[in-house]
Amino acid sequence: MKKQSNILFTKLGEYVLANLTREVKETLAVGIKLPAQKTFTVTDLWNIQRQKKQMVQRRFLL
Repeated sequence: MKKQSNILFTKLGEYVLANLTREVKETLAVGIKLPAQKTFTVTDLWNIQRQKKQMVQRRFLL
């Protein structure tokens, strides 16, 4: 059974092709303030490892 197709693109009509290639005017949001991203620290890694150990211990207790 053939699972791959040799036809990568389907035939598009003139109207669809014109709509896809039309230029879009965009505006940029200049005044936006993004929230500060928290940096990943050693304590975060330690907490993740600690939580994984607790989950494994709980799984074997039940």
